[in-house]
Amino acid sequence: MYLSLSDYRNRLTGCWIGKNVGGTLGMPMEWNRQPNDVTYYTHEMTGEPLPNDDLDIQILWLIALEDKGLNLDCKDLGQYFNELMIFTHGEYGTAKTNLRAGLQPPVSGTHNNDFKDSCGSFIRAEIWACLFPGHPELAARYAFEDAVVDHGNGEGVYAEVFVAAMESACFFETRVPTLIDIGLSYIPEDCAVSRAVRRAVACVEAGLDREQARQVMLKEWIGHIEWHYISPEDERNGYKEGKMGWDVPSNLFILVYSLLKCAGSFDESILTAVSFGEDTDCTAGTIAAMYGLMYGIACIDEKWIAPIGRGIKTVSLDPFRLSGRIPATIDEMSARVEALFLKAVEQMGLDIQFTPQDAGAAPDFFAKDYFQNLYAEMNTVKYCFPYMNVRLDYLGEPVLENGVPKRIRFLISNNSKSISGDRVLVHLYAQDEVQVLPSKDAAVFVSMAHLGSGTKAVEFEVLVEQLTRPLYRFVAEFTFEENKKGMTHCVPFVLLNEGGTPVPTVWEKRGPYPIPNQPRV
Repeated sequence: MYLSLSDYRNRLTGCWIGKNVGGTLGMPMEWNRQPNDVTYYTHEMTGEPLPNDDLDIQILWLIALEDKGLNLDCKDLGQYFNELMIFTHGEYGTAKTNLRAGLQPPVSGTHNNDFKDSCGSFIRAEIWACLFPGHPELAARYAFEDAVVDHGNGEGVYAEVFVAAMESACFFETRVPTLIDIGLSYIPEDCAVSRAVRRAVACVEAGLDREQARQVMLKEWIGHIEWHYISPEDERNGYKEGKMGWDVPSNLFILVYSLLKCAGSFDESILTAVSFGEDTDCTAGTIAAMYGLMYGIACIDEKWIAPIGRGIKTVSLDPFRLSGRIPATIDEMSARVEALFLKAVEQMGLDIQFTPQDAGAAPDFFAKDYFQNLYAEMNTVKYCFPYMNVRLDYLGEPVLENGVPKRIRFLISNNSKSISGDRVLVHLYAQDEVQVLPSKDAAVFVSMAHLGSGTKAVEFEVLVEQLTRPLYRFVAEFTFEENKKGMTHCVPFVLLNEGGTPVPTVWEKRGPYPIPNQPRV
């Protein structure tokens, strides 16, 4: 399989043009629960695309990659997200609140987050596919680091991994059923995203038209529509209240049904997605981007491009701190992503992109068995140090209660390949009024990781009889006793003082059609 640089550029530009086209088509109907019978744009066209966070956050990741290089992780992405992404609703706002308090990903995306199963992550998977075309495992791993920032241990993580793997593979594979199977191989079979995707495939195989498939989606997968509009017909049929934030299974159902049912037709695929309602800009934008990756810009008729141009409009990025750094056009963005891709080729040896291999032989894009082990990281904060990895496990919520001991676990791994095992001394620094049980000190022996027994768990209990601070700060210090010359590493973390009891929301219809449901507050 061989991808020339000119072909890559064409696919890359097609991806970002498609993202703008699909997002602009769907934006006016975003989060309305209604069937949409549209054949073209419905907004007042000004020669520019409508702004969309789907593209914005990928621009933020582009800037982070340019600053930090390719070896960034979820903590790096979380820093950029917290400081430079200015939206504060849904999963975005929850994650930012957690990050400001000192919680690191993936805990930042899990704690207090009713929206960890929502759509904010799969919509930004394209950048990882474009960095690693034909390498879905790499794209999926970076998508995981991305998604856990604001989706923690939720279904949103599986959604982004699924989409990133498909999009990376579709540089070389354009058979939609195969792409779906590739994406599914990277996520747990029993997760809701996987089940919704397979249900959508079954609807297409059973010959259900879009109206029939929409009924299946509404009956089996809907979440709550928050403050937006629900059509009278859908309300009469009982499709008005679902679990808050339970949005990504339904929208992955829509995405997969539309891709598979309308395979080969750009127009029909994005229009079908919008016809379902729900998160219309996200489903249409992702589908349109995938077409660009599969077929290049030529698959997008000029009628879609001319009215919105090739410019970029952002809405969720800090315009002052990022002044001069936000790409003004699709072409500028493509050039900057291409520069990072060329670095990835050089640094990671992605030679499949430029070296013809076994003409006609399709690469094996399916996940290896070990990939699923990555999901063990969804509940721990990982720190990578020389000779040692440390994982912080809060063993539940990162919250203290008056007079109640709180357990904390550290998983210590000797990651050295050539240096023998060693004792690690652990000391927990805490504020004066905090008791640490059984002691602030512990010692463990960790053997060489490549011998298979290089990980040990250390637990502490922390206790505060009377909480007086909004949060409590800790530092865990890890010191090699002998072989590594007393090398010390530190892991900071916080425990929060939070109270309150959730009260069920009462939703009201306070006015005539089309006034949306509103919470009684």
